[in-house]
Amino acid sequence: MDNFKVIILAAGQGKRMRTELPKVLHPLYENTILEFLLDTVETVFEKEYILVVSPKVKSYLSFVSDKNIVIQDKPLGTGDAVKRTEVLLKDYDGDVLILPGDMPLIRGETLKKVCDFHRENSNACTVVTTILDNPLGYGRIIRDEKGNILKIVEEKDATEKEKEVKEINTSIYAFKWKPLKEALMHLKNDNAQGEFYLTDVIEIFNKQKLKIGVIRVGSEEVLGANTQEELSIIRGILKKRVNKNNMENGVIIVDPDKVVIGHKVVVENDVIVQPEVFIFGDYIIRKNSYIGPFSYINSKSD
Repeated sequence: MDNFKVIILAAGQGKRMRTELPKVLHPLYENTILEFLLDTVETVFEKEYILVVSPKVKSYLSFVSDKNIVIQDKPLGTGDAVKRTEVLLKDYDGDVLILPGDMPLIRGETLKKVCDFHRENSNACTVVTTILDNPLGYGRIIRDEKGNILKIVEEKDATEKEKEVKEINTSIYAFKWKPLKEALMHLKNDNAQGEFYLTDVIEIFNKQKLKIGVIRVGSEEVLGANTQEELSIIRGILKKRVNKNNMENGVIIVDPDKVVIGHKVVVENDVIVQPEVFIFGDYIIRKNSYIGPFSYINSKSD
């Protein structure tokens, strides 16, 4: 997408995962959360992305070029993380799309929809929201009587009334880079976390009378993974998504609950897949093939 760069915030420690492995490097099936997200991002933006990572995450990223990486050596918040990208963006005069690194279910077409909405409405900022029946733990979207967004309040800083709001911040945003860069200099860390919140930019933009838009997406696509249980739910959704798409294209999957097919595998119609099958890699299974039960296939093309 022309004159649009993606900033992926992947420096989080993921303490609730209860492992030494950084959260974004936990496995989905054949690849990690971060690798899966990067595959999606590259379908829309090619290599026009910047990863903000901790030193520990950086030590695992042999599959990412150093020119796409900046380091957040101390966990000082999302505002600080985005500010670190100035070293690469410098005098860039386009737009940026900001994504959390633990959101693998987001679709490429949704990212494009957000960017198109942002551009078509000439927004300085576009906030992506969703509705949750149980919004516990998420930043709330606070609007005025006309429906305009006033601010985003983090759970730990919210009043009891604000906690009743079910529209939540997904942590996906589109910004014009230059006003965002200016606003980042005015962030303060006088909050419950002692961090520089990117969400505080909304109030800064409102004071500057800059145009802020809101676009709402389905809640499933913006699920994050903070615990092992939440990650298992995401794996299940991905499995069902891929199997559904294959069956709609004429693949005969005898028991979809017991078949896992990687998102890069192309399966032609009239292929029969029996239960207890795992197929990973980057290749094509040709028409009329038969995959017997208890099969594991994993191959990558050159």
